Amino acid sequence: MEEQQNEKMSPKARWIIGGIVTICLAVLIVVAIQLNKKQEPEVATEATQDKKEKTADEQIGSDLEKALSELKKDKSSDDKKTASKDKTTATKSSDPFAYLFNPSKSDDPLTFLSIDPTDLPDVPEPVVSKTEDVAGVQDDKTPNGPVALLPTDKITDLPTVPSLPTSDDPTLPSDAVGDGDDDVPTDVPGTPDNSDNGGITNPTPNNPDDGGTTDPTPNNPDDGGTTDPTPNNPDDGGTTNPMPNNPDDGGTTDPTPNNPDDGGTTDPTPNNPDDGGTTDPTPNPEPSKPELSLALPEETYDRLVYYAKQNREDDVLYYGNDTLSKETIRLMNQMLGRYQDPKNESITARQLVQALNQSQLNTEEAKLYNAQLAKLKEEIEKVTREEFVDVYVIKNADSKDQLYYAGTFSDLMDGNDQEFENAKNSVMSEADKKASEAAANLGNQLTEDEREENKQALIDAINSYQLVANYSTEDGKEAAAKRSEALRTLSEATQVKEEQEVEYTSKPKEEDDEEKIKEFFDDLMKDKKYVQTLQQASAYVEKYPDLQDIIDEASEKLLNQSVEQMKSNSAYNDKYTKDHLAQSYAALTGLATVPSEISEKAQDEFYGYRLVMQAEKLIDEDPTQAVIFAHEGYKRQETDGAKGVLQKANTALSEKAVGMDQEQAERAYEILTVTAQDVNEDIAQTAVDRKTAYGYAATGKDLHEKGNNQEALVYFSEANRLYPEKDLTSTIMKETAQALLDEVGTEDVTEQIKIYNLLVNVKGLDESIKTQAESRKTVIDILDRVNTLEKQEQNVVENKQQGLYYLNEAVGALENTGWSDEEKAEIQQRYDAHVSSMLEQAQTWSTGSKEEIEKAATYYKAVAEIGKYAGEETVANAKKALNDLGYE
Repeated sequence: MEEQQNEKMSPKARWIIGGIVTICLAVLIVVAIQLNKKQEPEVATEATQDKKEKTADEQIGSDLEKALSELKKDKSSDDKKTASKDKTTATKSSDPFAYLFNPSKSDDPLTFLSIDPTDLPDVPEPVVSKTEDVAGVQDDKTPNGPVALLPTDKITDLPTVPSLPTSDDPTLPSDAVGDGDDDVPTDVPGTPDNSDNGGITNPTPNNPDDGGTTDPTPNNPDDGGTTDPTPNNPDDGGTTNPMPNNPDDGGTTDPTPNNPDDGGTTDPTPNNPDDGGTTDPTPNPEPSKPELSLALPEETYDRLVYYAKQNREDDVLYYGNDTLSKETIRLMNQMLGRYQDPKNESITARQLVQALNQSQLNTEEAKLYNAQLAKLKEEIEKVTREEFVDVYVIKNADSKDQLYYAGTFSDLMDGNDQEFENAKNSVMSEADKKASEAAANLGNQLTEDEREENKQALIDAINSYQLVANYSTEDGKEAAAKRSEALRTLSEATQVKEEQEVEYTSKPKEEDDEEKIKEFFDDLMKDKKYVQTLQQASAYVEKYPDLQDIIDEASEKLLNQSVEQMKSNSAYNDKYTKDHLAQSYAALTGLATVPSEISEKAQDEFYGYRLVMQAEKLIDEDPTQAVIFAHEGYKRQETDGAKGVLQKANTALSEKAVGMDQEQAERAYEILTVTAQDVNEDIAQTAVDRKTAYGYAATGKDLHEKGNNQEALVYFSEANRLYPEKDLTSTIMKETAQALLDEVGTEDVTEQIKIYNLLVNVKGLDESIKTQAESRKTVIDILDRVNTLEKQEQNVVENKQQGLYYLNEAVGALENTGWSDEEKAEIQQRYDAHVSSMLEQAQTWSTGSKEEIEKAATYYKAVAEIGKYAGEETVANAKKALNDLGYE
């Protein structure tokens, strides 16, 4: 009967009935999906119902199973069915609602359902297990168990009135269903379980970005949701494709394996794992921009080779001195070999050689370089001394200085005999006067200051006599004799602490007769107690004249004993021996009973030793006198002990002379030149150097006053090399250098370079002025090198870049040149012109061949990255031009 009624129903009525049933089915499916979203709840029926009885819900589930099964079969078919065939198939199907689905467009019919929330039928409240938590179910802790909540928040955007088709085609609008979760409950009979999806089965792959909306067909991302039987555009940023799912996509089924890094986005082909998840059926990466390599700054060695070819030895040595590498050393060796005769070299070249450093490399080339450099420096110093003698010593120095240098640099004095003879006579005359006056004064009663003044006069005389003796062999004996006499006077005038006379415990008894007394002294003589014998026998000799024989014998034996003791080291380092010798001298020279010839001999024999003893006590107090006494004592004694005292005295005076005023210091170095030459060669040479440094400083001052500033600087520099511990020239040297800088602007370029080369190599110049000179030299040399690079026809692109490196250095050095703003602006203009020429050439090349375009890009990149002083706008434009050519 039912079949007869169905046959009588019009198609329109069937459509209406089908729509109502479909709505009910959709509601039930939505509820089931919410209940089974994350796990499979086991829904129980009311206790009062029969578990074996089929409910209306189970019947609907069975119908849904059949519909889904038919859809899966139709999906595998390659032939698409027309709307009329669909309608016919639906009519003949055992499922009365099968015609509602169009399997040719989707495998998920739920997408086409349009639900009005106001028309939802009443659904009985399901009862679930009280003991198990179910996904989508809220547990209110009531005895009846948790209550399932409808997902009303998922269907708020659904249209209120379902849109039914007006034609015979049962296809519904694709946007008829709002956002919802279309997962199918797995507890529906016949539904396969997908264990990898957490129990949830999707008939079609969802778009992970659409909030869970199911789509029966892959949509075109640009059609606003309209169904499309063709695969999706792979660039749609997550549109589903009918291929297997990635097992890591949270449970969504997908017929194709996804890229594991794309966040679940489906893709018909494996994705690039580095594309951030964007789907792309065929890799089509944007082509990377070609990279350009810029030239490096010119190697120092290449620059030195250029200077060598230009015969610019000074520049090779100056710039090579900063590196001294293996290859540089070889080149510098060649340059040093060109300095055959320092006499013929300029003062600038000599100063450059003097400023060169020894190589620290342990190679044969380095050893050869060091040896050649040391020899050349020695020759330059000799030439400087020769010129010093001619310029200053002969013409301007006083007689004593002339005599000192004549005796010290005797090999340089040829042809000046008369001048030095006059100097010798003058010095001797002055020394005689001082010595006689001082000796006479010291015989009088004087204050301590007066005594010290006369002693200093004697020291001057002693030194002058020594200068004469050191210079002239003819007059040497006379000068030496006068020196010894003055020195003896000085020794006698110099009081040092003497040891007190010893108190002896044993002595003759007053009641003893002559025989017993004589016996007593015989015993002392046997014990070699000669000093005690002399002292005690002298007290009895007047009463017992025969004791004189014992005194004479004791005196002679004591003198011989003392002479032997003074030759031993214990005489200088053993206190008992030194005390005994002092007592012996006092007895031999102080007792009237001692024979006069023995007393005089004792004075002569003891003189050298006593001078050394005086020197030892004066080393800390007055090292100048100590050196004079020790030197004279050593000449007489020539013992190791005397030599040791002389060495100590020389060292003390050399150290103390640094802090003396100029007159005393020069005198000290004059004395040390003689006193140290046999025992302290280093100290003797230091004394010569420092004394000469004073002479060089005086010469430089004289030349500066005469306006000869370049040569004046040379002498100031040499003075500083010889005596770096003392500031002899800083003030006047700065004045001289500043005068040169002030004048250099009026000179031609060649003379300017010469002056700057001199200033950068002299020693002891004020740092601010030296920095100015170095900066100016740097700029001038760079401009010369850049001009040379630009003239070369080969390696044009590389040379332009290296020129830009050089010009960076030049502009950077401008700050310290001390030039005016106008002069600095000229250098900046030269820099700008270089950059402009590169940009103009680049613009011309940019429209040419591929090779020219690459060269243009290289210029643009060079300006952008190397052009430190090109200006922000210029650099920005260069970067833009580079990008326009397709380069980074």
